[in-house]
Amino acid sequence: MPIPKSIYVAIFTLTASIGVVFGLIASLQDDLGFADGILGLIAAAAFFSAVAAQLLLAPLADRGHTKILMAGAIMIAASGSLWFAVASSAWELILARLLTGLGIGAFAPAARAVVANADPSRAGERLGRLTAVETSGFVAGPVVGAFINEIWGLKAPFLTFFCALVLILPSLLRVKFPSPLVKSKVSRTDSVFVILRRKEALGSILLGAALFFPAGMYEAIWARFMEDLGASTLFVGVSLTMYGIPFAITASMAGKFIDRSGPWLAAVFAVVIIIPMTVIYGFLASPILLMALAMFEALGQGIGSPACHAAMVAATDENERATGQGLVAAASSIGAGIAALIAAPLYAGPGPEVTFIIVAGVVLILSLIAFRLNGFAFLGPVRGLVSHD
Repeated sequence: MPIPKSIYVAIFTLTASIGVVFGLIASLQDDLGFADGILGLIAAAAFFSAVAAQLLLAPLADRGHTKILMAGAIMIAASGSLWFAVASSAWELILARLLTGLGIGAFAPAARAVVANADPSRAGERLGRLTAVETSGFVAGPVVGAFINEIWGLKAPFLTFFCALVLILPSLLRVKFPSPLVKSKVSRTDSVFVILRRKEALGSILLGAALFFPAGMYEAIWARFMEDLGASTLFVGVSLTMYGIPFAITASMAGKFIDRSGPWLAAVFAVVIIIPMTVIYGFLASPILLMALAMFEALGQGIGSPACHAAMVAATDENERATGQGLVAAASSIGAGIAALIAAPLYAGPGPEVTFIIVAGVVLILSLIAFRLNGFAFLGPVRGLVSHD
């Protein structure tokens, strides 16, 4: 079944509206004059509100409410972008970030379920393509926002993305989404616990937390770190775009490998790349070198992101997939939220070297636990529609 193009357009615009904050957060800090510790709170707010949406709202898609869920998510995220444009304090930025987190937290798991259910045997390929689009939006946001900021000022990027989100709603509402072949008959809570009883599902959840853990650190301190080393706001946006290009290309290509060889083997490649690159970041003193290293690390993230979601596809039935994808995303958001909270004070205290080493250590520990839950079984393609008792 073909995937509605409006899903790709919507998730690109949604993630771009979130990514714009990534590149402008240091400028917002300079404009409003809040402490470094608040950077972590702003970043963490989105991740933790996303958890609520991923756990409480994503299962609605398994009950046939995909369109309502996606449209509501876009409206919530648009409200967050508008609030960013009019915010006059750090606390308003935190509340605005809560809204954007709710939006992506509700939208993304439903989108992944639609994509995976269209052809479970090609879940890795299709999820890889969706991840590529999602990442492209996230990294386009900062550079587009930086250009708009240079011309029209700091509020203009957020107003632009507010308008863009509102404009895509009509096309999304025209889509006729297929309902699951068998709608979930258990409660949301029971569905979560049914999935969590499967070791391979729990492993994919921890894998998502491991691979996404560094994202919280980057959102909290990347722009600050780059600007402290002499980079301009525009260069920060460019660095994120340069990170996103190999990420998107790798994610789109990795899907077929995941379908053929299995998501867990792909995850090993991802971890082997991500951990040493994360350690090295803290010892670099040049924005250009940071950007170059980020482009290499992006290869690992581009492989790992569709891998953990494909692993969950293999561990769930069709009528559980939105819930399963929500669990992976929730664990990822929790990990990133914790990283965001600890990264800013670590950066301001012991410094970047210690910050990046600690984050790399957490990725290693969580990955090993995930591999252990899967029985260190790394080979095997993603299965199609499966039945779990």
